[in-house]
Amino acid sequence: MKVFPPSTSDKLGFTAITEATSVFIRSEMGQEELQSLKPVSAARIVSHKLSLLCELMDALQYENEVPFEHPHDIREFAKRSRVKRAILNPEQLYQIRQFCVSARLLKNYLRSKSETHPLLSQLSQEIIPLKELEKKISEVVSEHGSVKDSASAALRQIRKSLGSRRNELRSAINRIIRQMSKDGYLAEFEATIRNGRMVLPVRAEHKRRISGFVQDVSATGQTVYLEPTETLHINNDIRELEQQERAEIERILMALTAEIGGDHEHLLSNAGCIGRFDLLLAIARFSLSLGCTIPEIGESRQLSLENARNPVLMLRNRRMPKEEREEIVPLNIKLETQEKGVIITGPNAGGKSVSLKTVALLSMMAQSGFAIPADDTSSLPLFTGLWLDMGDEQSIDNDLSTFSSRLAWMRETLKGADAGSLILVDEAGTGTDPEEGVALFQAFLEILHARGCTILATTHHGNLKVFAHNYPGFVNASMEFDRNRLTPTYRFRKGVPGSSYAFEMSERLGLSPNLLSRARELVGESKNKLESLITEMEEKAQEAGEIRSKTLREQVKAEKLIRNYEQRLKTLTAERDKLREKALLDARDIMQSANARIEEAIQKVYEAGTDKEKIKEIRAEVGKHRQEVEKDLQQTSNRRKGKETEDQTPPQPGDPVRLTDSNATGELIEVNGKQAVVDVNGLRLKTKYKNLVKTKKPKPQKREPVFSTADDDFNPIPVPPSLDIRGYRGEEAGKELMHYLDRVSASSLRRAEIIHGKGDGILKKIVHEQLSKRGDVRKFDFAPWEQGGPGCTIVEFA
Repeated sequence: MKVFPPSTSDKLGFTAITEATSVFIRSEMGQEELQSLKPVSAARIVSHKLSLLCELMDALQYENEVPFEHPHDIREFAKRSRVKRAILNPEQLYQIRQFCVSARLLKNYLRSKSETHPLLSQLSQEIIPLKELEKKISEVVSEHGSVKDSASAALRQIRKSLGSRRNELRSAINRIIRQMSKDGYLAEFEATIRNGRMVLPVRAEHKRRISGFVQDVSATGQTVYLEPTETLHINNDIRELEQQERAEIERILMALTAEIGGDHEHLLSNAGCIGRFDLLLAIARFSLSLGCTIPEIGESRQLSLENARNPVLMLRNRRMPKEEREEIVPLNIKLETQEKGVIITGPNAGGKSVSLKTVALLSMMAQSGFAIPADDTSSLPLFTGLWLDMGDEQSIDNDLSTFSSRLAWMRETLKGADAGSLILVDEAGTGTDPEEGVALFQAFLEILHARGCTILATTHHGNLKVFAHNYPGFVNASMEFDRNRLTPTYRFRKGVPGSSYAFEMSERLGLSPNLLSRARELVGESKNKLESLITEMEEKAQEAGEIRSKTLREQVKAEKLIRNYEQRLKTLTAERDKLREKALLDARDIMQSANARIEEAIQKVYEAGTDKEKIKEIRAEVGKHRQEVEKDLQQTSNRRKGKETEDQTPPQPGDPVRLTDSNATGELIEVNGKQAVVDVNGLRLKTKYKNLVKTKKPKPQKREPVFSTADDDFNPIPVPPSLDIRGYRGEEAGKELMHYLDRVSASSLRRAEIIHGKGDGILKKIVHEQLSKRGDVRKFDFAPWEQGGPGCTIVEFA
């Protein structure tokens, strides 16, 4: 991906993102990978990076920590091991051993993901296990960085002899100290080491009274360090054994270093794998810390960001005390396929520049393998280049003014930008005569648009607003401004040009009315009319937005009421059928009992010689009654299972009908082709005509007096203790969850389960975000493993 100018990463904040990510890096190899990280334009590479990131983010959310603890940078040691007769010290060897352990554990972890995270599992194939090398180092070097006695049989024997002779020396020295301490010859009562030999600290005036060799003298000359004659041969033996020990250790380390040299390519390859995984792990942790999601990205994708937030602002907020944090208004922008250029207008400090930076920064992040802080329904094109002009490249050294630097940028952009480039210009048309500047910039835009570039530009020039309105492929947009409070709302609106509100803001800040009046005269009547028209459009757009929001709230409320009534109707119908079924079962029991008695009576009559035809007639009548009871019972049972036998003739307006998809009953009002309107308890519902079944009119029932309250719409109804939203899309799941939580809150339930599954973590994120915003939720957490673990959330209500 081409990026121009070179300072673009700093200006947009991509450098700040990489610096924040570096906190999560655990190795020098990972830091180097991060430093070389750049956005790429290859669709296959970007797709693979984001797919890997998605799997790792999912694994981090639902599983234990990745076994990846600060792997050492052993690349220099591995290279040095190739040199003939090279020797690595024990500490360096132990670091190589720890590196091998880290690589092995990471490979095992990644391999274990073959079923749940196949792409992560494939990474394990790149890591080469070096268990034999790990074992050899463990046999030679201890965790304290020393060579073990067991490293070789010769070393074990040397150290055994060395220990024996040192014990003999210690015993001899202690015996001499006891003898000399009585005579007061010693300056101290403990032996010490000088020149590698054990000696006694003797007062200088007594040095000739003891047979021995002076090895050293104190700085004051008051003490000499004497080696007694009788320990001379022991000390000589010890020095010789120490030399043998050093030679044997050197031989062992040289041989082990040669072993490492044979595997140096595998070590370097593993170091590269670990560096790349370290970076991936850091990006995943950074993305989770900001609540990021994976966007859809590709050459054919539209630019569509939903609830996108600028990550630099999020990082700044995170560093500030809670009471000083500012609200970050999310950016919502969607360009249709034919919309390649956007001209953004609006007041100063209204968020125009931040919107540009947010689009560019999130594009750079996604094409570098980062998740972005936006809804998972967002999508981004795959840009081949990013060309940014913030209008601040003036330079005294190069004798460049703001306008000159802008012209230089335009020249480079025209040279390098292609059909897949993203062009971002802040304050277009400034720096020179307004008319000439606007004309020059308009011509520049027309050329780039003809190439197929995507262009976002901010400006205060009215002529560019007219250009965006008239030129095919361009569209106006603005940053909303609250005219009543004279403050920006930072909300992006496509399709409506904005005003600079210079006079209104000047009036708010207390400038002289005479000055403002004269300024309006100088601007001219036509300019005032245009600004008034734009202002009126903005006011109407705000009103329309408020009406739309109110309508949506009313729609949600109506849908909620409909669902409540349907649920209540379903529950009452089920309870009625249950009661009737019980009554019929009782009736059947009674009939069976009565039948037994009748049979007994008939038997007696028969035995008495009564007419057989009469007996047959009585028995048939009893059987008929029994069949009627059984028929009623079967119909009730079938209705409870949704299989009630009903009138099969097509229903006509005015007929009582049942909706087969909800079991609600009502009156058919009208039929319009395949659609129908049904009145259900005063609510008119639209449904498909084929979903209606004609039923019998219910018999009028005597209504019992009901005491109504203000909250009668929310009378308690049975609410299931769990909600399963697996398979729902994001917005659909959010709505279903909201309705369910409202029902639970209005019921007597104090605990509920939300089953969202593991998957990509999208539904879990929606559930936890909604729960964290509700004041009626006391706490929530994942269910125990035996009850669903991270695929289910337990909610407790206040």
